[in-house]
Amino acid sequence: MVRKALLVGLVGFAGTAANADIASFGFTDLSGSFDTGSMIFAAVSANGGQGSTGGDVTRFAEGGGSTANFDSGFAGGGSSAAVDIQITVSNVNAGMADGAGTFAITDADGDMITGDVTGQWFSGAFGFTFMNAAAENILFTRGNTGNGTFDGPSGGSFDSDSLADTYFGAVSILLRTPGNGFFNADFAEVSTEADGLIVPTPATIALAGLGLGFAGRRRR
Repeated sequence: MVRKALLVGLVGFAGTAANADIASFGFTDLSGSFDTGSMIFAAVSANGGQGSTGGDVTRFAEGGGSTANFDSGFAGGGSSAAVDIQITVSNVNAGMADGAGTFAITDADGDMITGDVTGQWFSGAFGFTFMNAAAENILFTRGNTGNGTFDGPSGGSFDSDSLADTYFGAVSILLRTPGNGFFNADFAEVSTEADGLIVPTPATIALAGLGLGFAGRRRR
């Protein structure tokens, strides 16, 4: 069953009640890589290697409380479904670094969720590395071959055409870098987790990462 990490540090949402939140997403076993030449960290959906990506995207109760499922191995299933996170790492110093980039989640037939992320990376014990980031300019868009519903490659869907505004939120990323390094060497195919929360209005987000930046996991 797909595991989904729970975000922590997402507190102080100004003017946003919990029942007004739009959606959440979580993916495990993304393939993480880093290139010292470009200083770009990437986490993308993959099948095989260090693991097969799995996860889900859930629209909360206002939209029917439906979940689009991305079961482990979906990346090799022949649909358009994909996850792509690209983060430029800068100002690496004493176990901390800045990060800015984008995320994109594509459903089974080409509809997308995209957004910009800006935040900080932290170096933890035993080579664990995590990022807590604010997200903005989040859009639900219909792809050229999409149908206006966000369809999981493994079943489940929700109406995405009605989500026509620009949204905000937060994203957390967790991985364990090889050799206990902190963005000082190239790496590839590192199992990476990413979770996000999407809300309807700008929020004051206290990104107070503790430990690995994740409070726990749930099993669906």
